[in-house]
Amino acid sequence: MLERAGQIVLHPLERRQEALRQQLVKRLDRLDERVERALVQAQQNAALFSGSRGPRAARTSTRGSVLPRVASALPDPAVPAASPDISGETTTLTACACCGSPEFTQVSEFNRFLTTAQAPDACASRYDYSLCHRCGVVFARIRPVGARFRTLLDRFEDTLGRPAKQGTGLDLLGSRRLTPDEAARIREAAGRGVFASANGPGGPPGLPAVLRDRLAVSAHVEILSSLLTLSAPRVLELRPRFGAIGAAIRRLFGGETYALPLFEVQQLIVREVYGTRADALLDYDQFTIPYEGSFDLVVANHMVTHAVQPAAMLAAIRERLAPGGHLYIYNEPDEADFLETGKSMFKTLNPFHLQTFDLPSLTRALQAAGFRAVFSTHHAGNCVVLAEVAEPGVEPLGAKARARRLARYAAARDRAILMLPDTLRGHFRDEWEPLIARAFEAGLLALDDKGALRLSRRG
Repeated sequence: MLERAGQIVLHPLERRQEALRQQLVKRLDRLDERVERALVQAQQNAALFSGSRGPRAARTSTRGSVLPRVASALPDPAVPAASPDISGETTTLTACACCGSPEFTQVSEFNRFLTTAQAPDACASRYDYSLCHRCGVVFARIRPVGARFRTLLDRFEDTLGRPAKQGTGLDLLGSRRLTPDEAARIREAAGRGVFASANGPGGPPGLPAVLRDRLAVSAHVEILSSLLTLSAPRVLELRPRFGAIGAAIRRLFGGETYALPLFEVQQLIVREVYGTRADALLDYDQFTIPYEGSFDLVVANHMVTHAVQPAAMLAAIRERLAPGGHLYIYNEPDEADFLETGKSMFKTLNPFHLQTFDLPSLTRALQAAGFRAVFSTHHAGNCVVLAEVAEPGVEPLGAKARARRLARYAAARDRAILMLPDTLRGHFRDEWEPLIARAFEAGLLALDDKGALRLSRRG
């Protein structure tokens, strides 16, 4: 009886004791977490301050505004309002856009829309660029398609963040449709010829941009005419500025030239200046060749970078090449443009950059599509490849080369984040403090004479 009475009295006390014990354990756990965070922060601060006393900081000048050391100091990022006149059509890839490999590593989330006020909606800046483990191409996993891509192209200048041309002069590279009066002015100017002299009786040349383009592409004419033996070839130019390469091949070897310009104004110039057949405009999303027959040479300007379906585009070109025909790819930007120059990766990769690569990766992408490079080089910092039809097959990117490129992309991403304005850094609040620590260690950051964190000019 006494034992039962004791149980009745002690049981509530035991439950109370257990509840107090659990509360104490939770408080100790929270205290441990706070201590751990404080230790991490103290270690970061110690690393920063010890670095400031070292010889590196004494020699390193800084630039830009002060960077916060803790994530809690970052403001909430600005979010663009949704535009009602753009569709939400996107596709998310589960394999490489060029070689089809399902193995890849994400290297950056954002394109240039993150940094501009022209983003049509909140999701426009998110492309999730990923490096393919097989061919090495970095491709946008999320990409606009259909009406959404068409709208971005129709707003070409806004999408690229380029100001509209001011004044009464014609923009010969613009996306705007021509008025009848503007088309008449171009036809009149084209009648003076490409080499109309500035001091001739007719006044200044009507289309000086066309002459500049002809001189600029002369390097590609030299490569093609030196490496290929052609006899009255059928030539197709994809996205020519004004059609100078195809016209030069026709002057040298005879034959026929066809073109798929990007915009109406270029289509008119290709016809009027060089007499090239240009019946349709280029479609980066649903690429087709609307001309009959095969071609001895396809000249592609800045095509692989922008193609929504690059593998399908290359397959279509391969199918239409004549036996012994060649594909010449030029003006494809090399990733060194932002990996080696200190430029912001976010700003460099504009919303039309759906692929980026180095020259070996571009070559492997062509191998996957059934092309063999017979000549490859760089010109003006861009990739140039002359290729012929071959059996598809890719020699995969090596593990060491992949690790090096992933490390370079990680460093470029850190640099791009640090170069963002205060209003956008909040997108990276969850990783801010580790980013600050590794950026300081890598020399991207330095302490100024007041002990504040800033970008390092050397970094």
